[in-house]
Amino acid sequence: MEKKMITVSQGIARLLEQMGTEFVFGLNGHGNWGLLDALVYETNIECIGARMEDQAVELADGVWRYKRGGALPIVTTSVGPGNANIMPAIATAYYESIGMLALVGVGATHWFDRGGIEEAYRDGPEDFAGAIRGICKRAVMATRPDTTIDMFLRAYKTALTGRPGPVVMAIPFDIQHALIPEDSLPDPRPYMEVHRPAADPAGIARAIELMKKAERPLVVFGSGVANSGAHQALIDFAEATGTPVVATSAGKAQFPETHRLSAGVMGRAGTLDGNHMARRSDLIIGVGTHFTDIDTGGWTLFDIPGNAKLVHIDIDENELGRAYPTDVALNSDARLALEALTLAAKDAGITENAAWTTELATERDKFNEAVAPLRTSNISPLHYARVCEDVSQVIAELEPETTVTFDTGHMLSYGPPFVRASSRNVFHSSFMHRMGWSASCAIGASMASGGKPAVALLGDGAFIMRSTVMLTAVEQKLPVIAVVFDNKSLQIEREAMFKIYGRESLCDYRKKGENDLWGPDFAKMAEGMGCVGVTVTKAEDFKPAFEAAMKSGMPTVISVATEIETPQYRSAWYPYPKDFSATWKPGQVPGAENHGFEMPTFAKDGE
Repeated sequence: MEKKMITVSQGIARLLEQMGTEFVFGLNGHGNWGLLDALVYETNIECIGARMEDQAVELADGVWRYKRGGALPIVTTSVGPGNANIMPAIATAYYESIGMLALVGVGATHWFDRGGIEEAYRDGPEDFAGAIRGICKRAVMATRPDTTIDMFLRAYKTALTGRPGPVVMAIPFDIQHALIPEDSLPDPRPYMEVHRPAADPAGIARAIELMKKAERPLVVFGSGVANSGAHQALIDFAEATGTPVVATSAGKAQFPETHRLSAGVMGRAGTLDGNHMARRSDLIIGVGTHFTDIDTGGWTLFDIPGNAKLVHIDIDENELGRAYPTDVALNSDARLALEALTLAAKDAGITENAAWTTELATERDKFNEAVAPLRTSNISPLHYARVCEDVSQVIAELEPETTVTFDTGHMLSYGPPFVRASSRNVFHSSFMHRMGWSASCAIGASMASGGKPAVALLGDGAFIMRSTVMLTAVEQKLPVIAVVFDNKSLQIEREAMFKIYGRESLCDYRKKGENDLWGPDFAKMAEGMGCVGVTVTKAEDFKPAFEAAMKSGMPTVISVATEIETPQYRSAWYPYPKDFSATWKPGQVPGAENHGFEMPTFAKDGE
């Protein structure tokens, strides 16, 4: 009997359906027609057409952040500029440990190295995989129909294994349509089974010895806790040992912020209590974080290895000791390491230092008292802190599980300390800081949640760059709200340039020859895309407008006029090294605690 044959594209589509794939995001182009035809017409997978390739990646990003496991979100794009458009978004996913598989179409092998339409050929035959290889977890190109399925399954497993990340697989057009035996498709389930590495018992024992001697231990954690599913393990460790816990911006909301041992968030965008605890700690237990400059105030918060020791836990061995020398480096899954540390700490009789946790409570109260005027500010145009507070209150009252994404730029200074997390569904693009990412991610997270509300907080500069993604929210009928902070400037860059140079460059938006700041009408832009558009100019009007948007279930853009001159919240100022000849090394900077937030700098309401 003659074997039944199917195309490679049909084979991949069938396997993805068997693997439980929920979403494929992509854009149609002549290089991925075979994949799209099979995915759309021969599976029950929900296939979402994005309006730009990078948005497809960021929609998948939102799905991963919401679910943190299970079947990978899939992206498919097409040859040339279509594929090139995914590069910054793929880099974001790579450096922020976001699992996904991108199936990118390229031209037919028959034409390789002839310089056919959109071929990446000048340094060799079609080599988009080579072009993107440095900014993704792995990049490969199928070269034979009879090995493509195996290559696809290995690519899938790579995206899931160890530190999750985006894998890019290029599939030539003719190979997409090549025939393979239907019965050659293997069982894909083993490629989805991942058993994570555990910590070396000797390393656990050494960490416990350091904990016995420490007077002021502190857990610092990042997104590794979320990818590991280590939320309960982190709570158990903190409570068993009485150890305070502080998040990086990537880790925000993954430990309950109302917990008595929570020290909020640390770094340039941290809470004052978080930074205080970081400076005072004599033992840092880093979990799933690589200690970036944003999270450590330009590496000025800790004095490692001077006055503090470091136990560093990470599933990626390359991150251990990158920013600071370690006393104990544990190459391990976060959950497994925390569970082992908890058991060993109980056996060793490690208990809470009441003076240390009392210090945390005191500093937390000081922070909340200091920023209360910002959270309730009535100035118009509005203060970022007031908007964040009102958003937090409404979400807690109406739908606590709402996903909140916050963008980079000026929003980065307010999302970590002022968005009160009522669930774990608070996400930030914490390394690449790609402007406008938050809107796409919120839409993807809303899809992953089954259509629950999602809120993106972003500046006007970010929204201008990426606003067309709201078309997807309209098409998918999703209750996604974009809150656009409209100050007609790149405010964080403006502020820093004035501080360093006494003037700004290309930050303020103006029409040629005019002095007044200028910007588009975002409410009208929103209405033109099919969203509800709202403009808010007074503090007292924002909360009712946001409540109405939450209750409406409609895609909404709320344009909020925000001030630009009032001194802002900064928990830690740190200089960028600009003198090439100057010596630099990480460590605490004398007086660094005075570089940031000072109550007297804030103007009173109406000033």
